[in-house]
Amino acid sequence: MSRFLSRLGPQARHAVILVGVSGVFWFAWAFGCYQTVYLQSVGFTASNLGVLNAVSSAVTIASVSFWGMVSDRIGSIRRVLIIVLAAGSALYALVPFVPAGLPFSPLLLTCFIPAVNFFRGSVATFNENLLVRNCNELRLNFGVLRGLGSLLFTVGSVIIACVLPAVGVANTFWVSGLLMIPAIVCVVLAREPNSKPSRGKGGKGGMDLGQLFKNRAYVSFLVFTLVFYIAASCEGNFIPYFMQAAGVSSQQYGIILAYRALLEIPFLLMMVRLRQRIPLRVLVLCAPVLMSLECLGFGLFAGSLAGMLFCCTFFGLGNGLFIGSSLNYLYELAPDNLKASAQAFYASISSVAGILGNLVGGMVFDAIGAKPFYLAVAGAYLLSSLIFLLSFKGKNAAPA
Repeated sequence: MSRFLSRLGPQARHAVILVGVSGVFWFAWAFGCYQTVYLQSVGFTASNLGVLNAVSSAVTIASVSFWGMVSDRIGSIRRVLIIVLAAGSALYALVPFVPAGLPFSPLLLTCFIPAVNFFRGSVATFNENLLVRNCNELRLNFGVLRGLGSLLFTVGSVIIACVLPAVGVANTFWVSGLLMIPAIVCVVLAREPNSKPSRGKGGKGGMDLGQLFKNRAYVSFLVFTLVFYIAASCEGNFIPYFMQAAGVSSQQYGIILAYRALLEIPFLLMMVRLRQRIPLRVLVLCAPVLMSLECLGFGLFAGSLAGMLFCCTFFGLGNGLFIGSSLNYLYELAPDNLKASAQAFYASISSVAGILGNLVGGMVFDAIGAKPFYLAVAGAYLLSSLIFLLSFKGKNAAPA
């Protein structure tokens, strides 16, 4: 591997490594997406799952904030990503070894999984951060590299969905951990984005986080993020329960994930051209509108795997648009010495939304049923778009 990389030019070498950082990571991540299905199989109701996910989201708030400030303090996002990726993968592999079927098993899982999330909850955030910053600094096409990640996530999801009856849901945890080892190697080889340890004013230490919160566009984006991720946490976490209500086997969950990831790719590949013609904030605005169409379809007519896949088309397109635009929008809003902290606070807000979405979502799902629940989620997505649209008024501090 090192001999092959040494024969390439500097930019080509970095591009190949970043393909691994994105593609290998998302391929391995696809094998670890069955936590909800596993918990459902050991007796967790939608309300139980909501409580667990809410606690996990609370831990993620502390996690991304802590690791974001560590990254800015030491001037290295790469080293932080290595730590959280290695520790998070190793601990996640141990989840099926927590005793199940005992009276106190739900309590054990509700304690252990959030502890795992102190590391694993930050992994995707810092992986995307490393990719976005390197692509901007090296003038690489983020959409293409991230699109390869979505493609390999699709491949991984199809593979695990096909072999799941033989492998078993419980074994997906440690399989994902093993597959994450090559991704860790890619991060070790990756270029460190240009950043300096933050010294604050006068060089006496401390970070001037006030720079972020005096930025009207950044604060408005955080408000939008809160509502958007309340909808997203409700939409994504309860799909296996919707499948159960619709009479669709939850073992087909991987097919749903694979198809949605595949549909992310078109807008990711088109992102450079879209950014040349349409302001970033408009692209961000359109994403939840597309995603709401999936939820409307779930609420109005989806009652089979084929119907769900049709509706998921809109979510995949919307999520591809959101991935390609939101991270670059955030990157352009943040000062150079606070980019990791800016993304950490963004991720923390999404975790706060996860707490609210999971706590309320689980109870509402059990109370009103699957289809009315997803109609309500569609309304939340549209509300987030309206809030973001209203933030455009007044002084325009947002990047185009």
